[in-house]
Amino acid sequence: MKKIILSLLFLLFLSGSVISQTLFQLVESVPEETVLQESKLPRAADVWYEMITNAKTSLDIEMFYIANEKGEPLERIVNAVKNAANNGVTVRIIIDKNFFNRYKESTADLEGIKNITIKKIPFDKIGGGVMHAKYFVVDGEDLFVGSENFDWRALKHIHEMGVRIKHRELAGMFLNIFDMDWKLCDGYDDAAISGLVNNKPSKIYNAKNTLTISTDNYGKVTLYPAFSPKTIVTKGFSKEETELLKLIKNSKKRLCLQFYSYSLKGSEKETLYKKIDTELRKAAKRGVDIKIIFSDWAIKKDATEQIQELSTVSGIEIKFSTMPQYSKGYIPYARVQHCKFFIADNNISWISTSNLEQDYFYESRNAALVLKNEMINSELETVFNRVWNSSYVEKVDPEKEYKSVKRN
Repeated sequence: MKKIILSLLFLLFLSGSVISQTLFQLVESVPEETVLQESKLPRAADVWYEMITNAKTSLDIEMFYIANEKGEPLERIVNAVKNAANNGVTVRIIIDKNFFNRYKESTADLEGIKNITIKKIPFDKIGGGVMHAKYFVVDGEDLFVGSENFDWRALKHIHEMGVRIKHRELAGMFLNIFDMDWKLCDGYDDAAISGLVNNKPSKIYNAKNTLTISTDNYGKVTLYPAFSPKTIVTKGFSKEETELLKLIKNSKKRLCLQFYSYSLKGSEKETLYKKIDTELRKAAKRGVDIKIIFSDWAIKKDATEQIQELSTVSGIEIKFSTMPQYSKGYIPYARVQHCKFFIADNNISWISTSNLEQDYFYESRNAALVLKNEMINSELETVFNRVWNSSYVEKVDPEKEYKSVKRN
């Protein structure tokens, strides 16, 4: 019997069908006191705490900024980072230099602690925009990436969507970007950037060489990452804008998009960025049913008119979402939909840190995951429909005069 079992295992090995199980989670944050709390997906506050608490050797965090508040969910996460450092874990943190000035106290709380090093990256000087990515890697293998900033409000008062995957080679690609930015914090010029983008990791997954993993909860998932800005990405890595446009272009039946903002504003003065707008219109023309949710924070000069005009296209329906305010008082920069995801047809999903504006793809650091799996697609559709069918949205009226909402 033992020989038979060994022979079967050997045959499975030769056939390439033995795939180790990979930890994969869709991770959501939802505003308290809303119907979005009905979601059964894991919450970012719990997932982050588990990941960081289990760190043994390293914790590499690249986040737009850090905004902690005593007694709020992020405090437990920050304390977990401190505890990890006290237990010998090497902690590296990158935040955007300009946004650091808004939340100095939260960052200062982590500075000066043994095993924790914080760097501020001047991405406005490097790429023209900001370091807008939101991801971290534990022990070189446990990856989280999503729309959540390292902000207490993102864990309690904002709608967010992210992904956790435990896979060393995939995490290695994000660490390659992290190491690039880590070095750019200390100095940058064309020669330095050129050298860094040519520094490839041992394994690269992209649109032509995808990664397929086996998971307990979703079965087989095929995926690959994509990054921005286009000119400061390791050679061989897929570019966000390229993949986003391709997925819209290849859609056949439906697209459901939920994003924080949208604009045709170009990087150069008085220019328009029409690539996404054009592909959405083409998709609708060939019969793709398109539904889009933008947050009410997308209501701003010029962008509102552009959204209204897009909503007049046959086959495209757009809604603005407005989260109800918290019962215990107004919270600045909160109570908003901040997700950046979409689903195409019945098996393609996109989860990103970018909004639908040119500078996120050309000037700012961002990251996305492209996922192929029907169950993931279905769960994201449920997330989308929970908002789409709620009382928190209103259909965009092309004739209405909208006013910008208060943020701060």
